[in-house]
Amino acid sequence: MPTLRRRARAAIAPLSRPPARPAPVAAGDPVVRAEGVTVRRGGRALLDGVDLTVRAGELVALVGPNGAGKSTLLGAVSGDLAAGPERGADGGAVRLFDRGLNEWTPPELALRRAVLPQEAAVSFPFSVAELVAMGRAPWAGLGDPAQDDEIVAAAMEGTGISHLADRRFPTLSGGERARVMLARVLAQDAQLLMLDEPTAALDIHHQELVLTIARTLAERGGAVIVVLHDLGLAAAYAHRVAILSEGRIAAQGPPAEVFTAPLLSAVYRHEVEVLPHPRTGIPLVVPLR
Repeated sequence: MPTLRRRARAAIAPLSRPPARPAPVAAGDPVVRAEGVTVRRGGRALLDGVDLTVRAGELVALVGPNGAGKSTLLGAVSGDLAAGPERGADGGAVRLFDRGLNEWTPPELALRRAVLPQEAAVSFPFSVAELVAMGRAPWAGLGDPAQDDEIVAAAMEGTGISHLADRRFPTLSGGERARVMLARVLAQDAQLLMLDEPTAALDIHHQELVLTIARTLAERGGAVIVVLHDLGLAAAYAHRVAILSEGRIAAQGPPAEVFTAPLLSAVYRHEVEVLPHPRTGIPLVVPLR
């Protein structure tokens, strides 16, 4: 698709000295190690001594009530929170691919982890194809432009936005914008994918599509961390969940083990029932009304 290739070339410019390509990661190897991570703002601990390990081949969901620290934890382990002696945290340590966050340069990080924030501002009326092609920027100078084109096209097809290629981003609906931004981080083709509430603006079909994509990436050897409010989606797609409450992890493990009515009722301050799905056995969390 020559049109997409021209867009990809226009959207990215190679670095004068491109960083080295990421080394392969074996299934089960730690990709993220957070130990005692603490983040304080305004005298309040948003995270208080959090430990979290994410391995290649798994999807880990961060769940919990509003203000529990989910997005803060994602920002800390991604390196997007610039604070304290260890980039992203005021205390503790974060390692990605067995190196401290402060040991990676931004271009090196961009080749290894892709982050989808809750909101992404776009100041100019780029087309959808141009925005998705920007996801290839970290790879400029490292690969074949034809391969860039293929990856961009695959990301757009996988998220169901190929038909929007020529549309300007500001003209899209909220759900369409969310899928465009997801396609951009998928085009980044990183080994670690971090998604902050990627289903918030989506209908049921596209919620399932996004989590299917994330689970597939993990099962192909990548690692995925996703912040979710929908406990049903977390139970259905996550290999493990970490339940956050008041800046700490209240429990972590497979959803079938940690999604219990007493724990969730206490964390969310609302009585719930946890029932096995009659066909799949996956936990269903039902609020008592």
